[in-house]
Amino acid sequence: MDPEMDSQLRIGFLGAGNMAYGITKGILSGNVLPVNIKVSAPSSRNLGRFQELGISVTHSNAEVVCGSDVVFVAVKPHLVPPVLNEVSPHVTDRHVVVSVAAGVTLATLEELLPENSVAIRLMPNLPCVVQEGALLFARGSHAKQEDGALLRSLLHRCGLVEEGPEAWIDIHTGLSGSGVAFVYLFAEALAEGAVKMGMPSALAHSVASQTLVGAGRLLRDSGKHPAQLRSEVCTPGGTTIYGLHTLEQGGVRAATISAVESATERARELGRRSSRK
Repeated sequence: MDPEMDSQLRIGFLGAGNMAYGITKGILSGNVLPVNIKVSAPSSRNLGRFQELGISVTHSNAEVVCGSDVVFVAVKPHLVPPVLNEVSPHVTDRHVVVSVAAGVTLATLEELLPENSVAIRLMPNLPCVVQEGALLFARGSHAKQEDGALLRSLLHRCGLVEEGPEAWIDIHTGLSGSGVAFVYLFAEALAEGAVKMGMPSALAHSVASQTLVGAGRLLRDSGKHPAQLRSEVCTPGGTTIYGLHTLEQGGVRAATISAVESATERARELGRRSSRK
């Protein structure tokens, strides 16, 4: 996509939560100017941080839709039906509607929007705030390949952006959306282990966070399988293999697999609920 096209796009957000903020931060690091973004929310509680970025805010969802080409629906899943019912009269064939609501299916979006509307379902994650997100999107029945290319171009500064079938979206929610919290839990536990052994808490948390950053970058940039990198850290009879043995005894691998499974099933359950409304 032509970067100049991105700079001319008008972007709207319905909802001012963490996902909207993360995507906005990523978009602003590209070619989109703050003057071309508008955010709406029913209260002013979360709008101040957008204003600090030079972005216009409003309490009117209709105002955002009427002044936008790409509209991100970034409200809680149970609010998607009333919000889309409210703004549907203002959605035209020029709009690309992108939902980041967990569990809300493309079928539900297309049912709530005018006929032939372009809908895309996107699942980002919180690290979009620092341009290190993992985002997966699926196109609706009326969204063309160029609509997907436009979204990919718009979001490329947010982190890794991939397209796939809708069936993968709920899995991505469990893996990467919820997975961020799983990683934070592990980071907290790492630091607490060091505190137990006598390291000051502030230093332990700083080292734990850097350990995760470094390990993640090495995993991403080396292209190696995690098991290969893990084996490279282990030396026969060394400290790491003893620690890994303890983790395996605690069932960390099975618990993590089950956590992703549980989060995925919950996302699917939310989808079934949204399709019944």
